[in-house]
Amino acid sequence: MYSAVLFDRITMGFSLAVHIFLVSFGISLPIVIGAAEFIGIRYRDRYYAVLARRLTTALLVFFAIGTASGTVVALELLLLWPKFMALVGAVDILPLYIEVFAFFTEAIFLSTYAYSWSKIKNGYYHFLLIIPVILGSVGSGILITLLNSFMNTPAGFNISEYLQSGIITGVNPIAALFSPSAFYEDPHAVGGTVIEGLMMDMGYFFYRQHRSAGESGIYYRKAAKLLLAISSVFAAFVIYTGIYSIEMLYYVQPEKFAAFEGNIVPTAHAPERLFGFFVNGKWIDYIAIPNLQSILATGSSSGIVPGLSQFPAYTWPPLIVHDMFDAMVLLGFLVGIYILVTDVLLILGRYRHIMPSVIRRISSIDVWNSRLLMWLAVLFSVLTFILMELGWIMEELGRQPWIIYGVMLVSQAGNTSQSIFPIMIAIIAFYIVIVPFTFIYLRNHFRSRPVEDEIKND
Repeated sequence: MYSAVLFDRITMGFSLAVHIFLVSFGISLPIVIGAAEFIGIRYRDRYYAVLARRLTTALLVFFAIGTASGTVVALELLLLWPKFMALVGAVDILPLYIEVFAFFTEAIFLSTYAYSWSKIKNGYYHFLLIIPVILGSVGSGILITLLNSFMNTPAGFNISEYLQSGIITGVNPIAALFSPSAFYEDPHAVGGTVIEGLMMDMGYFFYRQHRSAGESGIYYRKAAKLLLAISSVFAAFVIYTGIYSIEMLYYVQPEKFAAFEGNIVPTAHAPERLFGFFVNGKWIDYIAIPNLQSILATGSSSGIVPGLSQFPAYTWPPLIVHDMFDAMVLLGFLVGIYILVTDVLLILGRYRHIMPSVIRRISSIDVWNSRLLMWLAVLFSVLTFILMELGWIMEELGRQPWIIYGVMLVSQAGNTSQSIFPIMIAIIAFYIVIVPFTFIYLRNHFRSRPVEDEIKND
């Protein structure tokens, strides 16, 4: 039984990690496409018009692959976690129902948008078609994350009655839909998914503009500029919502907060512990900043923060989440600093003529011709991918051993049938094949349609 549930977890975790990666493109690309088309229309810029068209092709591919991947994930939920889905179906099925309409909205308007470039003469009317695509893709992300919020902070039914008798009573679908953690988890999770896709695209365009010249060089540079501008906005949003999420964990999910921060016992004047390991009932810290955790959590250095000793030992999450949390914060900080420094260099370069002589030397750095900054863009596109995946792994491990916190254990929810093993192996094989196939197909497609030809024919 244990090995079967463990296999369920491995399969589901692997599938979700790949699906989130694919979804990051499906959510971020419509935003970039809309911005590129609007700029192209507003300023009669053929480079941005071509960018919108080429990215639409990529979006169609990611939408198709993402749909297939989403179908597999839905199948896994039913096959691997039948008891979990039985409870969700009775209490919190609403986000999944609404997500179907968000998906249909995205599918209908995306197909209309993609195949009506030459049919709609007024560019602004065509641009309006991408807005429902953006709303549908982002809406799908929000609705799926609402289900995850329910898993973290269940609401909308009589939990005590269910724990005593196994009978579901007092169902309130709206309360289940908007569970206590929804209002801080959703903005950060969806924003993080968008920034992952944006940063990976930006790294690609930064790299390509260094490898290109002439018309294609201008095209890739303008694309990189647009991605940097949009990424800057979303990076600020994700940082703000991330800070807010940690603050709310203190109130709404104290056990997860204690695990993330490495608190074994409730503590006043709690230091901010950075990395370390757990041995003989206590944390051995690599770095500890006195009082900082209490100040950040409560606003006072004497504030008391929760500890894991307040909860039964069998409900403690794996304590590795503490180091994962610190790694996530560190990576997020580095990505934010990179975007900030790049933005500052661009601003200084733009207003170089009015800068003092000392600053003028720094402002002479050409962001778009610097090989160092180009390779940093590539590096941070990879780091953002790692950051996003790490954040989700940490989020899910932080709820263990519960699949629905305080209501249902993972071991209670999993499918223990040995006959399901071949299906799970097939699912993993599907993802191993589909991801490289997607990028190989896109590479070959765009190689067969050089950007210079599209710019000349636009």
